[in-house]
Amino acid sequence: MTVSANKAATGGMVELNNESILEGLWNWIGRVVLFALVLGLLQAGRVSILGGVLGFDFVWSFIGEVLIAITLAWVISKTHLRRLDLAGLLWLVLFVVQQFNNIVEGLFFTTLYSSATYLVQSVLTSLLTTFVESVLAAALFQPAIHDMSLVSELSSYFDKRSAASWAWRIAVGSVAYFPIYFFFGALITPFIMPYYSNPSFGLRIPPFTVIIPLEFFRGFLYVLSLLGIFAAVKASGRTMSLVAACILYVPGGLVPLMLATAAAALPMAIIPFHLTEILADSVVYGAVITYLLSRKPS
Repeated sequence: MTVSANKAATGGMVELNNESILEGLWNWIGRVVLFALVLGLLQAGRVSILGGVLGFDFVWSFIGEVLIAITLAWVISKTHLRRLDLAGLLWLVLFVVQQFNNIVEGLFFTTLYSSATYLVQSVLTSLLTTFVESVLAAALFQPAIHDMSLVSELSSYFDKRSAASWAWRIAVGSVAYFPIYFFFGALITPFIMPYYSNPSFGLRIPPFTVIIPLEFFRGFLYVLSLLGIFAAVKASGRTMSLVAACILYVPGGLVPLMLATAAAALPMAIIPFHLTEILADSVVYGAVITYLLSRKPS
Protein backbone atom coordinates (compact mmCIF):
# COMPACT_ATOMS: atom_id res chain seq x y z
CA MET A 1 0.00 0.00 0.00
CA THR A 2 1.33 3.44 -0.88
CA VAL A 3 1.87 6.25 1.61
CA SER A 4 -1.10 8.18 0.18
CA ALA A 5 -3.28 5.09 0.47
CA ASN A 6 -2.19 4.68 4.12
CA LYS A 7 -3.10 8.29 4.85
CA ALA A 8 -6.46 7.90 3.16
CA ALA A 9 -7.21 4.74 5.14
CA THR A 10 -6.12 6.35 8.43
CA GLY A 11 -8.17 9.47 7.71
CA GLY A 12 -11.19 7.31 6.94
CA MET A 13 -10.83 5.43 10.23
CA VAL A 14 -10.52 8.69 12.20
CA GLU A 15 -13.63 10.07 10.48
CA LEU A 16 -15.51 6.84 11.18
CA ASN A 17 -14.44 6.91 14.84
CA ASN A 18 -15.54 10.53 15.17
CA GLU A 19 -18.91 9.69 13.66
CA SER A 20 -19.31 6.79 16.08
CA ILE A 21 -18.44 9.02 19.04
CA LEU A 22 -20.93 11.68 17.93
CA GLU A 23 -23.62 9.07 17.33
CA GLY A 24 -23.01 7.58 20.78
CA LEU A 25 -23.09 11.05 22.37
CA TRP A 26 -26.39 11.97 20.73
CA ASN A 27 -27.82 8.61 21.75
CA TRP A 28 -26.76 9.22 25.36
CA ILE A 29 -28.18 12.78 25.33
CA GLY A 30 -31.45 11.42 23.95
CA ARG A 31 -31.70 8.94 26.83
CA VAL A 32 -30.97 11.68 29.38
CA VAL A 33 -33.69 13.89 27.85
CA LEU A 34 -36.19 11.01 27.79
CA PHE A 35 -35.45 10.24 31.45
CA ALA A 36 -35.88 13.91 32.41
CA LEU A 37 -39.10 14.36 30.41
CA VAL A 38 -40.82 11.35 31.95
CA LEU A 39 -39.72 12.20 35.50
CA GLY A 40 -40.42 15.92 35.02
CA LEU A 41 -44.01 15.16 34.05
CA LEU A 42 -44.34 12.69 36.91
CA GLN A 43 -42.98 15.23 39.41
CA ALA A 44 -45.38 17.90 38.13
CA GLY A 45 -48.23 15.42 38.58
CA ARG A 46 -46.98 14.65 42.10
CA VAL A 47 -47.05 18.34 42.99
CA SER A 48 -50.60 18.55 41.67
CA ILE A 49 -51.72 15.48 43.68
CA LEU A 50 -50.25 16.94 46.87
CA GLY A 51 -52.17 20.17 46.33
CA GLY A 52 -49.39 22.33 44.95
CA VAL A 53 -49.79 24.98 42.28
CA LEU A 54 -48.25 24.13 38.91
CA GLY A 55 -46.04 26.96 37.75
CA PHE A 56 -42.42 26.40 36.79
CA ASP A 57 -42.49 22.98 38.46
CA PHE A 58 -42.05 21.08 35.21
CA VAL A 59 -39.11 23.23 34.06
CA TRP A 60 -37.33 22.89 37.41
CA SER A 61 -38.18 19.19 37.57
CA PHE A 62 -36.81 18.66 34.07
CA ILE A 63 -33.52 20.42 34.89
CA GLY A 64 -33.25 18.53 38.18
CA GLU A 65 -33.88 15.18 36.53
CA VAL A 66 -31.24 15.93 33.89
CA LEU A 67 -28.74 16.37 36.73
CA ILE A 68 -29.94 13.16 38.40
CA ALA A 69 -29.76 11.27 35.09
CA ILE A 70 -26.16 12.37 34.52
CA THR A 71 -25.23 11.38 38.08
CA LEU A 72 -26.93 7.98 37.88
CA ALA A 73 -25.53 7.22 34.42
CA TRP A 74 -22.01 7.85 35.72
CA VAL A 75 -22.51 5.75 38.85
CA ILE A 76 -24.22 2.92 36.94
CA SER A 77 -21.35 2.76 34.44
CA LYS A 78 -19.09 1.68 37.31
CA THR A 79 -21.21 -1.36 38.21
CA HIS A 80 -21.69 -4.80 36.66
CA LEU A 81 -25.24 -5.32 37.91
CA ARG A 82 -28.05 -6.90 35.95
CA ARG A 83 -30.95 -4.61 35.09
CA LEU A 84 -33.42 -5.88 37.69
CA ASP A 85 -30.83 -5.81 40.50
CA LEU A 86 -29.75 -2.34 39.45
CA ALA A 87 -33.33 -1.06 39.51
CA GLY A 88 -33.87 -2.49 43.01
CA LEU A 89 -30.69 -0.92 44.37
CA LEU A 90 -31.45 2.46 42.82
CA TRP A 91 -35.01 2.39 44.15
CA LEU A 92 -33.77 1.97 47.71
CA VAL A 93 -31.08 4.64 47.35
CA LEU A 94 -33.29 7.20 45.62
CA PHE A 95 -36.25 6.69 47.93
CA VAL A 96 -34.13 7.07 51.08
CA VAL A 97 -31.70 9.79 49.94
CA GLN A 98 -33.89 11.83 47.61
CA GLN A 99 -37.25 11.53 49.33
CA PHE A 100 -37.71 9.81 52.69
CA ASN A 101 -34.76 11.37 54.51
CA ASN A 102 -35.91 14.83 53.43
CA ILE A 103 -39.48 14.05 54.48
CA VAL A 104 -38.22 12.96 57.92
CA GLU A 105 -36.30 16.21 58.32
CA GLY A 106 -39.21 18.27 57.01
CA LEU A 107 -41.49 16.63 59.55
CA PHE A 108 -39.53 18.26 62.39
CA PHE A 109 -38.11 21.42 60.80
CA THR A 110 -41.22 22.62 58.94
CA THR A 111 -44.98 22.70 59.39
CA LEU A 112 -45.49 21.19 55.93
CA TYR A 113 -46.37 17.72 57.26
CA SER A 114 -48.76 18.80 60.00
CA SER A 115 -51.47 16.67 58.36
CA ALA A 116 -51.05 12.88 58.67
CA THR A 117 -52.87 12.46 55.36
CA TYR A 118 -50.41 14.73 53.59
CA LEU A 119 -47.48 12.86 55.16
CA VAL A 120 -48.79 9.48 53.98
CA GLN A 121 -49.51 10.86 50.50
CA SER A 122 -45.97 12.25 50.33
CA VAL A 123 -44.40 8.90 51.24
CA LEU A 124 -46.58 6.93 48.80
CA THR A 125 -46.04 9.31 45.89
CA SER A 126 -42.31 9.30 46.68
CA LEU A 127 -42.27 5.51 46.45
CA LEU A 128 -43.96 5.69 43.04
CA THR A 129 -41.75 8.49 41.72
CA THR A 130 -38.50 6.82 42.75
CA PHE A 131 -39.71 3.45 41.43
CA VAL A 132 -40.21 4.93 37.95
CA GLU A 133 -36.93 6.82 38.29
CA SER A 134 -34.96 3.68 39.16
CA VAL A 135 -36.56 1.48 36.50
CA LEU A 136 -35.96 4.10 33.80
CA ALA A 137 -32.34 4.63 34.90
CA ALA A 138 -31.66 0.88 34.87
CA ALA A 139 -33.25 0.53 31.44
CA LEU A 140 -31.63 3.56 29.80
CA PHE A 141 -28.14 3.48 31.33
CA GLN A 142 -27.38 -0.23 31.67
CA PRO A 143 -23.62 -0.78 32.17
CA ALA A 144 -21.55 -2.38 29.41
CA ILE A 145 -20.91 -5.44 31.60
CA HIS A 146 -24.09 -6.52 33.40
CA ASP A 147 -23.66 -10.09 34.56
CA MET A 148 -23.63 -9.73 38.37
CA SER A 149 -26.46 -10.03 40.87
CA LEU A 150 -26.81 -7.65 43.79
CA VAL A 151 -26.97 -10.60 46.21
CA SER A 152 -23.59 -11.94 45.05
CA GLU A 153 -22.02 -8.47 45.20
CA LEU A 154 -23.33 -7.90 48.73
CA SER A 155 -22.19 -11.36 49.81
CA SER A 156 -18.67 -10.74 48.50
CA TYR A 157 -18.65 -7.27 50.06
CA PHE A 158 -19.70 -8.35 53.57
CA ASP A 159 -17.46 -11.43 53.55
CA LYS A 160 -14.38 -9.18 53.50
CA ARG A 161 -14.86 -8.15 57.14
CA SER A 162 -16.10 -9.71 60.36
CA ALA A 163 -19.55 -9.04 61.80
CA ALA A 164 -18.01 -7.03 64.63
CA SER A 165 -16.07 -4.88 62.18
CA TRP A 166 -19.22 -4.16 60.17
CA ALA A 167 -21.19 -3.39 63.33
CA TRP A 168 -18.84 -0.66 64.55
CA ARG A 169 -18.35 0.77 61.05
CA ILE A 170 -22.11 1.09 60.50
CA ALA A 171 -22.55 2.54 63.99
CA VAL A 172 -19.77 5.11 63.55
CA GLY A 173 -21.01 6.00 60.06
CA SER A 174 -24.49 6.60 61.45
CA VAL A 175 -23.29 8.70 64.38
CA ALA A 176 -20.76 10.67 62.28
CA TYR A 177 -23.50 12.40 60.32
CA PHE A 178 -24.67 14.52 63.27
CA PRO A 179 -21.40 16.38 64.09
CA ILE A 180 -20.82 17.10 60.39
CA TYR A 181 -24.40 18.27 59.97
CA PHE A 182 -24.21 20.36 63.16
CA PHE A 183 -20.87 22.00 62.28
CA PHE A 184 -21.90 23.26 58.85
CA GLY A 185 -25.40 24.08 60.08
CA ALA A 186 -23.92 26.24 62.83
CA LEU A 187 -21.90 28.19 60.24
CA ILE A 188 -25.02 29.30 58.39
CA THR A 189 -27.25 29.75 61.46
CA PRO A 190 -26.74 33.54 61.71
CA PHE A 191 -28.03 33.91 58.14
CA ILE A 192 -31.07 31.61 58.34
CA MET A 193 -32.21 31.94 61.97
CA PRO A 194 -34.49 34.97 61.35
CA TYR A 195 -36.51 32.85 58.91
CA TYR A 196 -36.73 29.83 61.22
CA SER A 197 -37.75 32.09 64.11
CA ASN A 198 -40.63 33.60 62.15
CA PRO A 199 -43.68 31.26 62.20
CA SER A 200 -45.09 32.87 59.05
CA PHE A 201 -42.48 31.05 56.93
CA GLY A 202 -43.61 27.61 58.14
CA LEU A 203 -40.13 26.80 59.51
CA ARG A 204 -39.03 25.86 63.02
CA ILE A 205 -36.02 24.65 65.01
CA PRO A 206 -36.81 21.64 67.23
CA PRO A 207 -35.03 21.21 70.59
CA PHE A 208 -31.68 19.39 70.77
CA THR A 209 -33.41 16.45 72.47
CA VAL A 210 -35.15 15.94 69.11
CA ILE A 211 -32.36 17.01 66.72
CA ILE A 212 -29.67 14.66 68.03
CA PRO A 213 -31.58 11.34 67.77
CA LEU A 214 -33.19 12.57 64.55
CA GLU A 215 -29.83 13.15 62.85
CA PHE A 216 -28.44 9.86 64.18
CA PHE A 217 -31.44 8.15 62.59
CA ARG A 218 -30.94 10.00 59.30
CA GLY A 219 -27.26 9.04 59.33
CA PHE A 220 -28.24 5.40 59.81
CA LEU A 221 -30.64 5.64 56.84
CA TYR A 222 -27.86 7.07 54.66
CA VAL A 223 -25.48 4.27 55.66
CA LEU A 224 -28.11 1.57 55.14
CA SER A 225 -29.04 2.81 51.68
CA LEU A 226 -25.46 3.35 50.49
CA LEU A 227 -24.11 -0.07 51.51
CA GLY A 228 -25.35 -1.50 48.21
CA ILE A 229 -23.58 1.26 46.30
CA PHE A 230 -20.29 0.49 48.04
CA ALA A 231 -20.81 -3.20 47.28
CA ALA A 232 -21.68 -2.77 43.60
CA VAL A 233 -19.53 0.12 42.35
CA LYS A 234 -16.07 -0.80 41.07
CA ALA A 235 -13.87 2.21 41.75
CA SER A 236 -10.93 3.52 43.74
CA GLY A 237 -11.34 5.11 47.16
CA ARG A 238 -11.22 8.68 45.83
CA THR A 239 -13.79 7.90 43.15
CA MET A 240 -16.03 6.17 45.68
CA SER A 241 -15.86 9.27 47.87
CA LEU A 242 -16.99 11.35 44.89
CA VAL A 243 -19.75 8.82 44.11
CA ALA A 244 -21.06 9.04 47.67
CA ALA A 245 -20.89 12.85 47.69
CA CYS A 246 -22.70 13.12 44.34
CA ILE A 247 -25.50 10.78 45.42
CA LEU A 248 -25.94 12.63 48.71
CA TYR A 249 -25.85 16.07 47.10
CA VAL A 250 -27.53 15.90 43.68
CA PRO A 251 -30.67 13.84 44.34
CA GLY A 252 -30.47 14.35 48.10
CA GLY A 253 -29.98 18.11 48.37
CA LEU A 254 -29.59 20.10 45.16
CA VAL A 255 -32.66 18.87 43.27
CA PRO A 256 -35.06 18.93 46.28
CA LEU A 257 -34.01 22.52 46.99
CA MET A 258 -34.54 23.41 43.32
CA LEU A 259 -38.07 22.02 43.53
CA ALA A 260 -38.66 23.81 46.83
CA THR A 261 -37.61 27.04 45.12
CA ALA A 262 -40.02 26.45 42.25
CA ALA A 263 -42.88 25.67 44.64
CA ALA A 264 -42.00 28.61 46.92
CA ALA A 265 -41.89 26.13 49.80
CA LEU A 266 -38.84 27.86 51.31
CA PRO A 267 -37.83 31.53 51.46
CA MET A 268 -35.58 32.29 48.51
CA ALA A 269 -33.06 34.06 50.77
CA ILE A 270 -32.08 30.86 52.61
CA ILE A 271 -31.69 28.61 49.55
CA PRO A 272 -28.04 29.58 48.75
CA PHE A 273 -27.02 28.97 52.36
CA HIS A 274 -28.65 25.54 52.46
CA LEU A 275 -27.15 24.63 49.07
CA THR A 276 -23.68 25.46 50.37
CA GLU A 277 -24.28 23.71 53.69
CA ILE A 278 -25.55 20.49 52.08
CA LEU A 279 -22.68 20.48 49.57
CA ALA A 280 -20.19 20.68 52.44
CA ASP A 281 -22.09 17.99 54.37
CA SER A 282 -22.09 15.70 51.33
CA VAL A 283 -18.39 16.08 50.54
CA VAL A 284 -17.19 15.55 54.12
CA TYR A 285 -19.69 12.85 55.04
CA GLY A 286 -19.09 11.12 51.71
CA ALA A 287 -15.37 10.95 52.52
CA VAL A 288 -16.04 9.65 56.06
CA ILE A 289 -18.38 6.85 55.03
CA THR A 290 -16.11 5.92 52.13
CA TYR A 291 -13.27 5.45 54.62
CA LEU A 292 -15.53 3.30 56.82
CA LEU A 293 -17.54 1.36 54.23
CA SER A 294 -15.53 1.08 51.02
CA ARG A 295 -14.86 -2.43 49.78
CA LYS A 296 -11.82 -3.98 51.44
CA PRO A 297 -9.15 -4.86 48.85
CA SER A 298 -8.70 -8.56 48.16
